[in-house]
Amino acid sequence: MIAPEYKRICGIHMQEQGEIGAVWMAHDKETDRIHLYDACVFKNEVLAVIAEGLNARGRWIPIAWTNDDKDLADQLLKRGCTTLYEPAQEVTEMTSRDIDERMRSKRFKVEPRLGEWLEEFKAFYKEGSQVPKGFPLMTATRIAVADLRKAKRQASKSKSQKNYPQVAMI
Repeated sequence: MIAPEYKRICGIHMQEQGEIGAVWMAHDKETDRIHLYDACVFKNEVLAVIAEGLNARGRWIPIAWTNDDKDLADQLLKRGCTTLYEPAQEVTEMTSRDIDERMRSKRFKVEPRLGEWLEEFKAFYKEGSQVPKGFPLMTATRIAVADLRKAKRQASKSKSQKNYPQVAMI
């Protein structure tokens, strides 16, 4: 279960073929553990459906992207998604090594029900040390980890905040 105090971030990446990979993760700062709790690939979907799919998981969750995905990020912003203002800068081989190190030290947990992500992960690491193309979920994961410092915590309702409007009775 993802605790409310964990910071969250989404990473997106669009492949040349038009597939868009998206992953959602939560960061437990206390244990420095990342929980990858959701992932999906949008294949030949219209932008309205993609934006709705991203927002359905939490409109407040910031969406990380790279310079290659600037047009996509701009279009998603126009459709109400919370894209980060700046692209992720440090998506390099070091990011892949950080993920690998976290997995080996049990500080990167993946929800077992994410079969598509797990299959892509196995295929990705069979390709070798080069960062191969054609892996939208792995690239989205690397983008989210690279911008992990920009993850946000969901704003909680204050105790004085009421679920009904305050109106005067006359």
